[in-house]
Amino acid sequence: MGFFEWVRRLFGRAPETAPAATAPEAAPGNSPFPSGTGPARVLVMRHAEKSGDKNDPHLSLAGRRRAEWLVEYVPATFGQPDFLLAARTSNRSRRPVETLEPLAAALALEVRAKFDDGDSAELVKSLGDKQRYSGKLGVICWRHGDLPRLIRALGAPPGSFPERWDESDYTTVLDITYPGNGEARARRLQMPQ
Repeated sequence: MGFFEWVRRLFGRAPETAPAATAPEAAPGNSPFPSGTGPARVLVMRHAEKSGDKNDPHLSLAGRRRAEWLVEYVPATFGQPDFLLAARTSNRSRRPVETLEPLAAALALEVRAKFDDGDSAELVKSLGDKQRYSGKLGVICWRHGDLPRLIRALGAPPGSFPERWDESDYTTVLDITYPGNGEARARRLQMPQ
């Protein structure tokens, strides 16, 4: 049995069955990017499962499995990303980077982890300022406590994301698109368990 077949069996559903096409779209928000700058689309997610041990900065076994599963799920559901961003590693948590490492290896991309959790405004400024992100699809993996602030900074409209990210929620993905007219549109999706 190949790796992807093992992942399909482990999670019980192939990524093609994800509800991406049927998720409702929220009313538009305001894009934080001036016209002609910034990414065309970003997927924002929480890092994969942690062990529950407050002293363990790494993913749990279930988290490592989810990280491996993203290798197939993300490209099959959203297309191949052009860039991967994660919250900076700390002594308390390496989980956002670890979540994206298998995807990075499979796509020959680098996981950029320059910004701390609280640096949402700086991250958004970098996305708008740097040509390498312009018109691209990216994945951003963050820690749950600061996800709402990051999502607001990315222009997602109120009501399109949880105002407080539930501690047990590892499956919500926010798909934010920038159609080029000053708007930001967001859809909240659930990854299969």
